Amino acid sequence: MFYIPFWICIFAGAAIDARQRRFPNELAGACAVTALVGVWLDKGVNTALDHAGLAVIVYLALVLTESLWRRFRQTSGIGMGDVKALFALCTFDPMGGIVAFTAALLGLAIACLITKSRSLPLLPFLVPIFAIIEVVGCTL
Repeated sequence: MFYIPFWICIFAGAAIDARQRRFPNELAGACAVTALVGVWLDKGVNTALDHAGLAVIVYLALVLTESLWRRFRQTSGIGMGDVKALFALCTFDPMGGIVAFTAALLGLAIACLITKSRSLPLLPFLVPIFAIIEVVGCTL
C-alpha cells in the first residue's frame, strides 16, 4: 500500500525511456522520494535512512564510473537516467536494485546482440526485473 506511488512512478519512467530514451529529472526525483517515504512508513526511519545512504554510495560510484568512461572513451556508457533510476531502486531495496541492474545489463547486452543494435534503453529491462525480484522476495 505504501509503495503504490513508487511503482506508478518507476513504471512511468520505464515507459518514457522506452519511447524517448530519457528519464526526466522530475520523475526520477518523484521515484526516489516515494521510495524513501514508502520504506519509512513500512520499515521505519532507520531502515529508510540506511537505504538512502546505500543508494547515495551506489549513485556516486556509478557517476564516477560513467564520468571516467566518457572522459577516456569519448563516448557515453550507461546514461545518467539509468543511474537516477538505480538510485530510486536502491532507495527502495539496495540489494534488489543492484541485482536487477546487473541482470538488466546482461539482458540488454543480449538484446543488443540479437537486434544488432549499438544501444537500447535500459529502464524497460531494469524495472520489470526489479519488480520480479521484489515479488519473488516477498513470497520467500
